[in-house]
Amino acid sequence: MIHQSLTDLFQTHFEVIPADEEHLLEKVYRIRHQVYCEELGFEPHQVNQMEQDEADKHSIHCLLLHKPTGVYVGCVRLILSDQRAPDAVFPFEKTCAQSLRWVFDKSTGTCRKRYGEISRLAIISEFRRPRHGVLMANGSIEKLDMGDVDARKLFPSMALGLYLAITAMGLDQGLDGVFAMMEPRLARQLHGFGIHFEQVGDVVEHRGVRAPYYISRHSLLDNLKLECRNLLTRIQDCLTVPQALVLKSGR
Repeated sequence: MIHQSLTDLFQTHFEVIPADEEHLLEKVYRIRHQVYCEELGFEPHQVNQMEQDEADKHSIHCLLLHKPTGVYVGCVRLILSDQRAPDAVFPFEKTCAQSLRWVFDKSTGTCRKRYGEISRLAIISEFRRPRHGVLMANGSIEKLDMGDVDARKLFPSMALGLYLAITAMGLDQGLDGVFAMMEPRLARQLHGFGIHFEQVGDVVEHRGVRAPYYISRHSLLDNLKLECRNLLTRIQDCLTVPQALVLKSGR
């Protein structure tokens, strides 16, 4: 089964690491700079080669570690509501503007502090195009040692693992649900694993074709396929949300 093979691939090759210390956050920002600034050109180059924005101040982050090489190859963050400005809009709200079909309303229990936004998911190019090898810490390029594994299967397992990792963090925060801007194609792929994101706005042009999606805690837990549920449990066991950020977010 494809779900079994992807979860097995992830557990064999990768591990998620909470970026709860400064040196780990630096690795997050450098991966984002490599992908979003140098490769894709979505953000301007920075002299320090670290891509950051204001939302990082009220976000939690995790890294994806490739076990065989010890290289951090991906990252993702979960933006929480800003305690200093609880009514401040999430980035996806600015992107979608009037096309968004969702209203945050305190009177109905949908204030922003109950939600988060998944963003800045990044996987380095060496792993999106594994035939090129992996850039090691000493500057050398080494080929991936994956045995008989089809390298093309690694990328979806990585994306799945990162989404489950940041979802685990959201569950630990006690959020009611999370939003994400993503390609409709990715939403369909995630649906196949039982991750049923609901489209809550029109498709917009934002670094390609994107749309806003939402998934509730209950939808995730009710629909997640068994193998992915097992992977989520394993990821939850590996993650510890930083207490400082729990206090900072007011939860």
